[in-house]
Amino acid sequence: MSEGKTGMKRPRDQIRAAYYNELGAAFGKKVRSRVHWIIREAKGRQILDIGCSGGIIPILLGREGKEVLGLDISPEAIEEANQTLGHEAESVRELVAFVEANFMTYEIGQRFDSVLMTEVLEHIGEPERFIERAHSLTKAGGRMIVTVPFGVNDYQDHKRTYYLRELIEQLTPYGEIQKVERIDKWLGIALETFEEKMLPRQMTEEEIAWLEDAFEATERRYLEEIISLKTEVKKMSSHEEEAKRVHVDSKRKTDLIESLEHDLKIREERNIQLTEQYKELLERYESALTLNQGLMEATERWKTRYQALANSKLGKLAKAYWKIRRTGFRRDRKKG
Repeated sequence: MSEGKTGMKRPRDQIRAAYYNELGAAFGKKVRSRVHWIIREAKGRQILDIGCSGGIIPILLGREGKEVLGLDISPEAIEEANQTLGHEAESVRELVAFVEANFMTYEIGQRFDSVLMTEVLEHIGEPERFIERAHSLTKAGGRMIVTVPFGVNDYQDHKRTYYLRELIEQLTPYGEIQKVERIDKWLGIALETFEEKMLPRQMTEEEIAWLEDAFEATERRYLEEIISLKTEVKKMSSHEEEAKRVHVDSKRKTDLIESLEHDLKIREERNIQLTEQYKELLERYESALTLNQGLMEATERWKTRYQALANSKLGKLAKAYWKIRRTGFRRDRKKG
């Protein structure tokens, strides 16, 4: 089930990863539905898987006791397939083989009960030759199992779009269609092979009715996806507006924070200046206080000495003398 069966470089096929939900549960469920349908339709013991990719289908068939040869043109795909096979039980490893080869030129010395071409034909420029060779390797009454993307699926290495009519024209010369199945976005056909090539047949009324139902189901699925995408776009637009608003709010908050930080820086600088001035004033005050205290102490000493002197005999005589002098001075002023 590999993509890009031509020799060109192609994106890696991750069917095995998807099968085990490594690419999401919803996608894993779709891939398992397709893989399990292919396995159910592969009849007989000997199976050829053309374009085996990472080897998930051959390994699952090997677990059921079937002999499987997986071919793929991609060396990376075969390397992955062999690595995965290496973790299987010996009983499975004995039944499954992987070969890096071009299907159109690789010599195979046997015919198979079932030949699988899953997601192969859309990559082929001339699928009629590919189908003819696959038929030559299928036993008479054996099966060819084909799956292709249903409808438009324009990947870079897809060379055609498949609905039902073209597949019927390409397959019915080699066998009788046993089952037609649409599995989500894939179309599957199980064909019981003829011994010899026949003329292609036209679509039956039942097949036309089936195709119309498939178109409706596919169209509804695409409409659902479109509605879902529109909802996601609206959510994204809403998130973008919210992000813009948050950005504006964030810008405002950033500007406010920067303004506050600027004011705080100015206040801190002013506070430093005031602190320095306060310290300077405090030093001056302490100096003045020290000086004043010294003066007060000196004044107290002089007052003590004066009091002691005034109370002495000499002091009393001096006080009496100056009293007489002041009295005489006042008389002289009155007479004058």
